Order: sequence, then C-alpha cells, then structure tokens
Amino acid sequence: MRNLKQVLTQLETYSVPQYKNIIKLNQNESPYDVPEFLKKEIQAELELADWNRYADLRPKALIHAISEYTDHPPEGIIPGNGSNEMIQTLMNAFCYSSDSILVVSPGFSVYPRLAKVMGLEIIEVPLLEDFSFDVPAIIEKSAGVQLLFLAVPNAPTGTILTVDQIRQIAEKIDGVLIVDEAYYEFYGETAQSLIREYDNLVVIRTFSKAFSLAGLRLGYMLAPPDAAIHLDKAKLPFSVGVFQQIGGEVLMRNFHYIQKIASEIIEERERLLGEMRALSGINFVPSKTNFVLFEIKHMTASEVYQAFFEHGVLIRVFKGGRLDSYVRVTVGSPEENNVFLEKLKQIAGK
Repeated sequence: MRNLKQVLTQLETYSVPQYKNIIKLNQNESPYDVPEFLKKEIQAELELADWNRYADLRPKALIHAISEYTDHPPEGIIPGNGSNEMIQTLMNAFCYSSDSILVVSPGFSVYPRLAKVMGLEIIEVPLLEDFSFDVPAIIEKSAGVQLLFLAVPNAPTGTILTVDQIRQIAEKIDGVLIVDEAYYEFYGETAQSLIREYDNLVVIRTFSKAFSLAGLRLGYMLAPPDAAIHLDKAKLPFSVGVFQQIGGEVLMRNFHYIQKIASEIIEERERLLGEMRALSGINFVPSKTNFVLFEIKHMTASEVYQAFFEHGVLIRVFKGGRLDSYVRVTVGSPEENNVFLEKLKQIAGK
C-alpha cells in the first residue's frame, strides 16, 4: 500500500503462540479467572447499562474505585485500554518524531515497539550481569531523552528498583520518568508517593495480572493532577468501554479478594524459587512478580521450551540477545506448578 511507513514492513508481527489442551504458563496471566460471584455482579450491572450510548469519557465510579484503592486523587487518575494505551498516550503527549526514549535491555518489548512506529530514537541501557538495573548508566544516558520507561519489577526478568533508586533517577534526569508497575500487587512496593515530590514522574498499572482481567484490556495512570488533565487529551476518546468500566469498578470494590489471590500467587512463586534453588544445573533470577526467568545449563532455550511443550506445559522463549539461553514460566495454580516442577526435575536431570 502506498505511503505505508517503512518501519512497519521491517517490524516483526507481535505474536505469542497459543495452544489448547495444554498448561498455559507463558503470558504472566493470573491462573485464576474472575470468580462466579463477581462475574454475576458485573453481569447484573452490565445489564442495567445503556449499550447504545457511548461510555463515560471520565468514568466516575471506576476512577473513584481506583482512587480508593491507590489513595491517589481522582483528578490525577486516567483509565485506559490496558497499560499499553497508557504507554502510547505518554509518547503522544511528550514526544515529537525527533525525540528519544530510554529503556533497559532486556525489558518490556512494547516500549521500543511503539517508539519505532512513532519514529522515535531508542536508547537502550543493558541490565547488569545479574539482571539488576544499572542506575548510574541510566542517569548518564538519559541526557537529552524525553521519556524513560522503567518497569518495576522489570519484565521479563522480575528484578526491581528500590524507591530510593527511583527517587535518585527522578532527581537527576531532565526527561519524564514512567514507572510501569504492572506487577505491583506481587511486589508491594510502589513509587506512587514520589508523584507528589517530582513533577516529572508518573506511574502506570494494569488490571491484566493480579486482577485477572487480561481479556478486558484495562489499565490506569497515576499522574500529578495538574498534568493529568492535559495527558488525558493525548488518549483516544472512548477507549474504555462500558464492560471495562464496570468490570474494573467491581474488581476494585472487591480488592480484598484480589489481595488474597495475589498472596497465594506470591506463596506459589516462593515455592517455585525454593524448588529451583534445590536443583543443580539451573540458574534462575530471583523474582518479585508472578513469573520466573530461568535457564537449564546444558540446554538451549529452544530445547527447554520444546521439552516442556512435549510434556504439555507451555512456557515463554525469547529470541536472541541476553535471554538467548533463558525461558520464562508464569506462576500457575498449585496443581499447574506441581506439573511444571515434576517436568522441570525430569528435564533438568537429563
């Protein structure tokens, strides 16, 4: 087609293999669906909604529920179509085609993917040997950078920045720092308080992980209220439909249930880490998320992926770079984790 951006012809299609009749541990989803009693509550409210009318541009009930959950002023909250839309909104709001963003490597692939489509320069800062953040390098390479995207905990490594480290970065950079807290509920630490101290920091989160709403596409941004009113203008209107609004509100109202489920997933994560620690021939990255990155020393990542696949377990494999020998497993239900650990011991013991 004429006038199509050349970068799109060079960009790989975003795809994650999906299979039926297999234990699915490859996309960092919650192993638990929204329970029936909450689905019924969502359904009852959805039946009362006017489907022929556009959803509210500023969904008051959802924003109020998020405000109650986060203790952030409603004026500083922007709901969106997943945290991916929040990433895109921030690029729209701050970046011209000649600007640059900073990301870490390995990191979340959506940041550079969107930046390439928008024609932005991408500055990559490698993680250290143990996959921890190189804070001095991040600060040094941020000169002239418009946006810095740092996922805390980081995907796909599960490693973290402390709040003090985030403060150090925010103090010493000229650009805007976006702290992506998609896995906040599995970590428990947040940079949210720094929003009041620094006018160059925002936090984004998602409902896709701990809240079990990956299929609904819902996320939100926490920003300084005086900036949020303008950031909202860079987001597509009506991107959060009535189903998303009601589903998110109901889940937020019942966040004590979500916290209970998150605690169970954390307990299972620690069990996986403990079992991996006891096995020889395995390297893993200590994680503060709902996934674990690991390698089996005598096997390539593709061999590990294929071995698990043949045993009925779907995990995530990456292409090239620092993760060439690593695979990632999502923390599943106790039953799913039992199968994974059984197969891991068989595969690693070969």
